Amino acid sequence: MLARINAHPASLWREFHDEVDNWLAAANGQMDVPSRWAPAVDVIEEQDSYVLKADLPGVERQDIEIVYEDDALTIKGKRDSETRDEHDGYKRIERSHGEFQRTFRMPENIDAENISAKNEHGVLVVRIPKQEKAQKKIEVQ
Repeated sequence: MLARINAHPASLWREFHDEVDNWLAAANGQMDVPSRWAPAVDVIEEQDSYVLKADLPGVERQDIEIVYEDDALTIKGKRDSETRDEHDGYKRIERSHGEFQRTFRMPENIDAENISAKNEHGVLVVRIPKQEKAQKKIEVQ
């Protein structure tokens, strides 16, 4: 099973602190405060592969980085904030922006050489093919 992992133990505390800051800003009507965000990701197991689908509207292809290392797949990226002018009539900003990172622990049967990714219409689709585990029959002498 795939699971979200945090690269640094202190990151959980930072996430909690950021959420409290965002909640307080919302309570005071100050939602234009930049917030940290993480895209929603669906994880699907198919017969011959795993598929991750991440909602990344507004994230440009060149701002996405995918790394597979030490049995973990990491998706990093950033969504820039829109430039706004006081004359545009903004009263509240709720769309998150900034950098994100999601890491997924992968099983051992991954074909890392053939991982592929597409970003279409704001959805990143990462296909992670499975490979058969190597088996060797040992003859008993």
